[in-house]
Amino acid sequence: MCGIAGVFHPHRSEPAVLRHVRAMTSALAHRGPDDHQLRALGGVDPYAALGVQRLAIIDPEGNLQPVADPQTGRYHVVQNGEIYNYKRIRGELTGFDVSMRSDGDTEVIAALIARQGVDGALPRLVGQFAIAAVDVAERRLSLVRDRMGQKPLYYALLPDGGIAFSSEIKGLLQHPEVHRDLDPVAIRQYLLWEYVPTPRSIYAGIRKLEPGMCLQLDPSGLRTWRYWTPPVPRGPGEGSLKKWATSLHGALQVATLHRMRADVPLGYLLSGGLDSSTVSTLAASRTEGPLRTFSVAVDSPGFDESEDARAVSAHLGTHHTEVHFGPDDLPVLLDQITSSLCEPLADSSLLPTWKLMAAVREAGLRCVLSGDGADESFAGYPTYMAHLLARAATPVRGLLGRAASRMPTTHEGVSRDYMARRFTEGLGLDWHRRHQLWMGAWLPEELGVGRDAIEFAEVDAHAQRAQAEGDPVARAMYLDQRMYLSDGVLVKVDRASMAHGVEVRSPFLDHSVVELAADIPTQMKLKPRQTKIVLKRAMADEILPAALTRKKKGFGAPVGPWLRGPATAMLDELPQRLADWIPAATLTRAIDEHRQGRADHRRRLWSALVLARWLDGPWGPST
Repeated sequence: MCGIAGVFHPHRSEPAVLRHVRAMTSALAHRGPDDHQLRALGGVDPYAALGVQRLAIIDPEGNLQPVADPQTGRYHVVQNGEIYNYKRIRGELTGFDVSMRSDGDTEVIAALIARQGVDGALPRLVGQFAIAAVDVAERRLSLVRDRMGQKPLYYALLPDGGIAFSSEIKGLLQHPEVHRDLDPVAIRQYLLWEYVPTPRSIYAGIRKLEPGMCLQLDPSGLRTWRYWTPPVPRGPGEGSLKKWATSLHGALQVATLHRMRADVPLGYLLSGGLDSSTVSTLAASRTEGPLRTFSVAVDSPGFDESEDARAVSAHLGTHHTEVHFGPDDLPVLLDQITSSLCEPLADSSLLPTWKLMAAVREAGLRCVLSGDGADESFAGYPTYMAHLLARAATPVRGLLGRAASRMPTTHEGVSRDYMARRFTEGLGLDWHRRHQLWMGAWLPEELGVGRDAIEFAEVDAHAQRAQAEGDPVARAMYLDQRMYLSDGVLVKVDRASMAHGVEVRSPFLDHSVVELAADIPTQMKLKPRQTKIVLKRAMADEILPAALTRKKKGFGAPVGPWLRGPATAMLDELPQRLADWIPAATLTRAIDEHRQGRADHRRRLWSALVLARWLDGPWGPST
């Protein structure tokens, strides 16, 4: 796992290109503390440069980057990520008399591109990756992002027709021709949904490459194309639950085994829930000696999962580390996070994730496995159940809304009153607008965002692709995979882990698992009061029984009660600071209602607090 950066000019040379990339790469040092390398291309008249900060997981001594293909030297490659099937591809290439200088995966990428071209190579790669490859013969740059969006890749088009790219925005901001002009649409999208959806970024001139896409730039121009089309999950259908569960178990075994291949010790993130317990259970069956597992003990009722994690650890016999997370951590972690994030992200679970990754690194590990991605493929969120109820509830939404408004406000975990109010607020909207409202923070009308506003462009585009599938649960899972998972969950995991030089791998994000899950009929994932049915059936004979029946808590932080109590002073200046983005009266009312316990505005207030801190931080527009 690494940080990569580069600059490419298709029409001219640039004497300063190496200096620019050196500054860009240095801003990514946290992503790869083990090695720092640069390479200019074009000889005495360089037109491109590639840089990498390396975190050594595979072949620590030999897998150096940038690397040229070993046969012709035509293709120069840098990569952030891991290719899990690289040894199989390496064996095929050596059968064609391709001689490798290392035992790493990046050289395999270069050699495969040299033999099959970029178009032929990309479908062969299994893993999580962001890749930049320069063809010096055709003077062509290819930028590639993995299928599920696990690894980030940002780019900015330069005034002369060139391009700069980086694993994080902070790398791009080191280039003198990349500016900090904010994108107001992106800010409103962030306040609506707690993240900025791809392809936008918080800055007007910077874009994210979409997952499963390749961008190519050469003297003839720029083009993008999709090498993997994400499947839309199917609705209800025929089939045997037992057979689907057997197929899923086999696919998860293979995906987990792939992610256990490393030349450094591994750890496992363990919440005690079904997803992380599945990964740890499958890994334990293939490991000699105890696993190293890590969990967070949250100092708040309704949020703490540590007892469940300890039970699974005892069942598997792991060497377990428990990290305490309490209200005293909030101001310290918020300062660390907003000083590090080059784009605001309001997922409050970033706080315990940040502290957990610090503990992993302090334990001497640099690679862990997780259970990320299962909810979005196997219908694990309460919102999917809500879609089953929405059609019947819509005609009486006024009555339900009045009933929800009279429910007493609670602040422990994801409360029923909060979900009831959100549920009724979304009734009557199109399925995708309703879903995003349920998953989001501020309501569109609170920000002055109309029904036809450009802020909904990405949501509407994804919904259009899923429209052929009539089942609302299947469509909602597709939307979550494309937005909440890719732009929220995976960004959280990447930033928290890479800030501490740790790589995170998830078997549930293997594209073969995602494709298999999409083929499984909806009723084998979700029924009234039952979620993840097929996954539970697949693991029923191995996993701790309590993990199969435990009520979903979610991995979150108790920012709601803390913002009413020990951290409430952090809200004092928000209405004035954010008046350009949230009407001051609206934000003041939310703060007052939350402090008085009359409403639970945790998500609204946390998104506002993070935005204010980010705007005033080192990556904000005024710096």
